[in-house]
Amino acid sequence: MLVKCRVCGNKIERNAAYKVRNKNVNEYYCNQEEYSEKLEKIKIKDDTYGKIFDIFGRRITNTALFKEISELESVYRYEKIYQYLCENEKKLTNILNKDFKNEYAQIRYFSAILKNNLADFKIESSQQEKKIEIDMPTVKYAQRKKRKSLLEIEQEVEGEK
Repeated sequence: MLVKCRVCGNKIERNAAYKVRNKNVNEYYCNQEEYSEKLEKIKIKDDTYGKIFDIFGRRITNTALFKEISELESVYRYEKIYQYLCENEKKLTNILNKDFKNEYAQIRYFSAILKNNLADFKIESSQQEKKIEIDMPTVKYAQRKKRKSLLEIEQEVEGEK
């Protein structure tokens, strides 16, 4: 029997599919990697909205916020939005502490800030260290013993007595 993958929509044999029991329903995926990617996308989306709620200082139920963020997500990824929110959380919190006429105006102001700043924002990726091989000749250098003055030798001899 063929089942449909919940991520890519491909038809796969039920016995070969990766099965996940969600409440009372079986969900099928092509493989475990696709399921893991789906969970990762859900997690970053939840983290992004959690960060937005932290910035606003409350949970927003106005659907305008979700519409604005989904429009931004169509251009930028949730990872980029989340990274921007994390790096500028204090600044955004201070900006949104103004008195707004209503919640919708505050949401529009917030989304305008995101639209203007996300285009120029670059995610700081962990740069891998580049290994450069340098062809250096090996030097066999042995440090010479420091010469002692006659005064130092006399002091050592007197000290041993």
